[in-house]
Amino acid sequence: MKRHIVIADAGPEQNPDVELLDAFWQQAIKAVPEIARDHQVRSIGIDEETTDLIIEFIKTGEKIGTYSLPWLMEAEGHPKAMPDTPIILVSYDGIPKVVVQITSVYETTFGEISLNDTSLDGPPVRDLDVWIPLHTEYWNGLLSKHNRACTADMPVLVEKFKFIYAAK
Repeated sequence: MKRHIVIADAGPEQNPDVELLDAFWQQAIKAVPEIARDHQVRSIGIDEETTDLIIEFIKTGEKIGTYSLPWLMEAEGHPKAMPDTPIILVSYDGIPKVVVQITSVYETTFGEISLNDTSLDGPPVRDLDVWIPLHTEYWNGLLSKHNRACTADMPVLVEKFKFIYAAK
């Protein structure tokens, strides 16, 4: 099994501990054996408070999707998530918290993001007037080291997921 760690510069304060990831992954596989395959590790959120809130939204089913930028994935050598890909999400301090599994992926452009796309996100950011500026600022910060910035034609992957497992 391969593990791909996809942690953006604006991710956790510290990189996830490989031993903690391994122990968490083994617990998740024991609870849900069908997820035993190649998987990713990602951070989500811009700070500790936001990350904790997002993880709670995932656990309660209020957040059922996430977004990736092919430009960043290509520049940083990260694989695209395909349907059935399990993803370990880590807290802002790098602790594995939940596993989600991608159910579908589709591509749109930043300029075509709609309420249909943002409806998958957590309640505080579903509104386009919140989602677009938030993601513009966040992604521009990540893209700047690659001499890029958000544009209307920038591809965005919308990744729907289902909640699979949480740390106890």
